Amino acid sequence: MPRVLIIEDHEKLRKLLVVAFKREGYDACNGIGLEKVAEFLEKDIYDLVIADLEVKPLVGFEMLKTIKRSNPNAEVVAILQTNEYNIGSIISCGVYDYVPKPFLLKDIVNIGKKALEKKKLADKVRNLEQIMDMDKMAL
Repeated sequence: MPRVLIIEDHEKLRKLLVVAFKREGYDACNGIGLEKVAEFLEKDIYDLVIADLEVKPLVGFEMLKTIKRSNPNAEVVAILQTNEYNIGSIISCGVYDYVPKPFLLKDIVNIGKKALEKKKLADKVRNLEQIMDMDKMAL
């Protein structure tokens, strides 16, 4: 079961997102203790991270770098509430997609599903490449 981490500073929205992803059969975790986001990310491996880029103390690109450093294979969906981010720069930091606030829950869940499908395919390719490398070494 894919693991989803929700990083959102608005408690009601965070809980709604957790419930929405759990309804779809995912192991959704509530990003509690937001002041310790980096520590929280390093404790476990997540397949998908839904992250509001305005959560302090890690904001914007610093948050994205922390997520990718801690969980390099995780897909990230960014939640944006301002227009201060260059979308191209965000995508180049490894974000699968983004949603502006306000958004519909069904939209972010659908984006999350697509991100997890991409991750599943990328994991398969990575595993096949490892098998091929082992076969080459055995020859």
